[in-house]
Amino acid sequence: MSTSMRFVSEQQPEKAALHNYALLAGGYFSLAFALLQVSGIWWSPSAIKYLGGPADLSVQKPVVYAALCLVVAAGVAVFGLYALSGAGKIRRLPLLRTGLIIITVIYLLRGLLAIPQLPIVLRHPNLMRFLVFSLISLGVGAAYLAGVMYLYRYGRPGEGRSSEA
Repeated sequence: MSTSMRFVSEQQPEKAALHNYALLAGGYFSLAFALLQVSGIWWSPSAIKYLGGPADLSVQKPVVYAALCLVVAAGVAVFGLYALSGAGKIRRLPLLRTGLIIITVIYLLRGLLAIPQLPIVLRHPNLMRFLVFSLISLGVGAAYLAGVMYLYRYGRPGEGRSSEA
């Protein structure tokens, strides 16, 4: 075997890892949240109000409230599908990396609401749930961020590393 043939065979592209656990976790959380959002259609107005939702809308215009729940659930489900696509569990979705970056920013910005909420919660401990929601979003955003970084480094599982953004 010639030296040039051996050199070419040694320069094989870096193989992608088997699993992107961070995107899997973020994706499954997003899909679970989408199901929870759909279930909100049947919640009582007091439960909706407690969780910060539009309780009056659920009573006065239940069809509009149901449509709102479904639209939010669909959006969050798309977030989950993009994460699962990045993790290689479903087919590659269009603008995968760009979409994942946008989704990551949305979760992180929602999570960063914890900063202005903290002094309010310290004065009104009964509002702790809103701080918890923000911290959950921050955690999911961190999972997406770790998953996106992993995706850029290793590519999608089962594919070689790609330069496509």
